[in-house]
Amino acid sequence: MEQRYLYIVFSATPYRIGRLIRFVTREPYNHVSIATEGDLKRLYAFARRYYRTPLYGGFVTEEPCRYHHKGSTAQICLCRLPLSDSQWLTLESRLQRMEESPRRYLYNHISALLAPLHCKVSVPDAFTCAEFTISVLQELGFPFRENRFYTIGQIAQRLEPFRIYSGEFPVREKEDEIFFAVRPLRHPFYSSTLDILKLFWRMAIP
Repeated sequence: MEQRYLYIVFSATPYRIGRLIRFVTREPYNHVSIATEGDLKRLYAFARRYYRTPLYGGFVTEEPCRYHHKGSTAQICLCRLPLSDSQWLTLESRLQRMEESPRRYLYNHISALLAPLHCKVSVPDAFTCAEFTISVLQELGFPFRENRFYTIGQIAQRLEPFRIYSGEFPVREKEDEIFFAVRPLRHPFYSSTLDILKLFWRMAIP
């Protein structure tokens, strides 16, 4: 098998909520995603599902247009980690399972709210973007401690030897009409409320 890589993209996204997160955390990046190809045309992360529904999130497949908004482009740090054949198969299997049942995987709002306190709250099949990246790295055998809280900046620092690029997000594509479309707020409000209730239910039921 040819040499395969896992790409980690740390980003300062060009949205108000991204700027707010960076202000609160005092870190250069507010988001992290992963990719299996260096063209970065398909990324995986835990994030909002639509532009106008910041609380309605979960496991999403991101397109490059998410990193460009109103004339601004995300600043990123790109790391490339070489994988063995077995690691690559493990990664493929993990992503396939998640793509087949995306609604099962919730955004971990509880951990996100407690992030400024550096508190991690583990909920089955629920992650922030940082927790998802850490869980993938752990499953692939990279030395990250299971119960430790990691900021996005700390993850980037640990992966600094693998950095291959810093600067503006390098890929441009047409705007994703689904992500940026104006849509009624009733469904996202109902769905995000239901997801938050599911988080507490999963915490209460082992």
